[in-house]
Amino acid sequence: MKIFWTTLAVVAALLVQSGLSQVLPPAARVFDPFLLVLVYCGLAFGETHAMLAGAAAGWVQDVHFGGPVLGLSGLTKVVLGFLVGVAATRFQLTEAGPRGLVLLGAAVFDALFLWGLASAFDVALPAPTVSSLALRALINALLGMLVFGLLERRLVHRRRP
Repeated sequence: MKIFWTTLAVVAALLVQSGLSQVLPPAARVFDPFLLVLVYCGLAFGETHAMLAGAAAGWVQDVHFGGPVLGLSGLTKVVLGFLVGVAATRFQLTEAGPRGLVLLGAAVFDALFLWGLASAFDVALPAPTVSSLALRALINALLGMLVFGLLERRLVHRRRP
């Protein structure tokens, strides 16, 4: 059942990213809903599920929004999913504060690792600035905390008789 919900979340992320690209292109470059999907999968289900979700989300992101080299976002999201999943199994990341820090770190890592991979493959990407990284991390962390809170509240409400 979690594969169904993960697939649905990747499709929802695609719809959100597509809508943002049409309505607010600058916001679409900052907010990454695919990142939220894989971070949630890593926190909730561990590294294996997060790596698979990251591979799927990254490939969808590459196919629809990527550049000349397919797989850069996919590889970035796989590595990030592994790191988040391992951290979630080793540390207590169930409270809002630690989850927020994971989202902040994941957004920064995603941007820097993608830029590093792009440089290695001679794909022209602008170098991330400190202000762009901070804005990206803050927006993704705030929206991620909101989405994670709504999901957790919905799941807790659903479990009660």
